[in-house]
Amino acid sequence: MALQTEIKDFTKKVLLLGIVLSFLVNLVFIYISSLSGGSSTYAAGNDGKFRRASVPYLGSTGVAIAMNIGLHEKERQDAPVNLYSEVMPIGEVLADTGVGRQKLISSNMVAASEYLNVLKTDVNKLLDSANDREAMLESFLDQLKYRYTSTQSYLGILSAQTTELQGTVATSNQSIETIKAALTVAYKNLDYDKTEELITSYLAEKQKNTYAQTYLVFLGKFISTYQILNAYNKTLLDTLINNKEALIKNVTVVMPDSGTNLMKQLNLVKTEAEWKARQ
Repeated sequence: MALQTEIKDFTKKVLLLGIVLSFLVNLVFIYISSLSGGSSTYAAGNDGKFRRASVPYLGSTGVAIAMNIGLHEKERQDAPVNLYSEVMPIGEVLADTGVGRQKLISSNMVAASEYLNVLKTDVNKLLDSANDREAMLESFLDQLKYRYTSTQSYLGILSAQTTELQGTVATSNQSIETIKAALTVAYKNLDYDKTEELITSYLAEKQKNTYAQTYLVFLGKFISTYQILNAYNKTLLDTLINNKEALIKNVTVVMPDSGTNLMKQLNLVKTEAEWKARQ
């Protein structure tokens, strides 16, 4: 009897071990298949995102360097709005302050950070890592041009939103003064119901006013930030475009410790105007 019990226990353990091993093997196969198929799906998805956003595609090397891996993928996915194609009305921003903070503040902060990362690209490293220096440089220039023109258009939208918010604040200030006057009258008349109603209205209007003024401060900061980024972008574009040939050929002009006045005589350096006159 004892032997039969031991045989049964052994059989149960073998079956249980077999089930566990089978489960582990399945997990391994699922993991391997996800690695083999997932990366291509992810890459294709990235390509699609770039095309839908009309962003010039730099290729995997270009994107990695141009973005400086500065933003985590989750941050980009969580950005609740594509700034250049989707603008939230100010009325909607003030009506839902939670969404307003996300779409007006968070999105602009993520976009400005991403733009800065593009401008911080190590161009020499970018070109050195490319099989075709000219194609990579052209792609990067396209990216910079897209950022510049899109941001210029978006600055107009931010300016319009600022004007609208300023009007909202002015109207809200008038409403607050009107409510305060009515509240004084209601209190003097000991009209409890009217007083309670006006207090509720006053607090709601004050909250709206506070949010509007806060958003105004942030809009001013965003406008200033985008203007600085675009000014630097323009300088970078001018520099890269006017020295495109040297960058493609990977040549360097050395400024000597003495005799720099001879550089122009030897046609080693030119001003932008002189260079364009030759074209």
